Amino acid sequence: MDKELSLEKLFSDIILFFIRNKLMIISITLSGVISVILFQKLKPAYFQTTAIATSGVAAYERFEDEDILNQRTAINIINTLQVDVRKEDYEALSSKLKITLEEASQIKYIEAEQIFREDHDDKKHNTPKFSISLLVRNNSLITTIQDGIISYFNDNDYIKNYKKIYNLTNDEIIKSIDNEISELRLLRNNSNSAIDFSTNTILSSRDEMDIQNQIIDLKHKRSIIITNNKMLSPIAFVENFTQTTIEEREVVVWGTAIGFLSFILSIIISIVREVKQKALKQVD
Repeated sequence: MDKELSLEKLFSDIILFFIRNKLMIISITLSGVISVILFQKLKPAYFQTTAIATSGVAAYERFEDEDILNQRTAINIINTLQVDVRKEDYEALSSKLKITLEEASQIKYIEAEQIFREDHDDKKHNTPKFSISLLVRNNSLITTIQDGIISYFNDNDYIKNYKKIYNLTNDEIIKSIDNEISELRLLRNNSNSAIDFSTNTILSSRDEMDIQNQIIDLKHKRSIIITNNKMLSPIAFVENFTQTTIEEREVVVWGTAIGFLSFILSIIISIVREVKQKALKQVD
């Protein structure tokens, strides 16, 4: 019974406390929220956009993960730009992206992240795609920055050297496949041949149907290599950055956070004021 009375008194004291100090609590809380809203509305706007990209760098390096191009190198190359943004090294950004110093200073944030797919066991697997998040002060520069990223990859000496070797070695493989197809066709035309090509050809068979299937398989592999040679760029945008016109001001997030802190501050001030008033009454 005494416990119930003490709880009732506690709740009663809390309610009376808020009633006595409601004007101060409301005014301080509203002042904090209004200040944030005004600050967010008056400060320069930011524009956030996202693109989806892929890169042939992993293919050039002959580095694959579960038969899917691993985009770690390309992602790391883009994320070095964020290091320059964080340091406000706009001269470095300007040089890398081939944009003006003023344009480079408009970049607030840029970062790439691997895109994963989930299987039925909720296990994540790599995909050959990655996303690039961009935050800029001027939305008219979004296309310029995207072009700058393409230039940044195309002019990278490491990527250029690897791409050159990749294309040369692929050309050699294509020649070998062409020679193999020619030999298999000769073998098919002479189905009674007893020649065994197992020591000097990619595939061998003396059955006409098997030879035909091997020729088709080699042509398929040849088409993949030719496609990769022509289509695998240092970087390609699957989905361009959106030319957004929506400003990112974070009014709700900051308004809620500052409003809560202002509310806590108003309670502390109210408690201090009441303690001070009680102390003055006791002195009197």
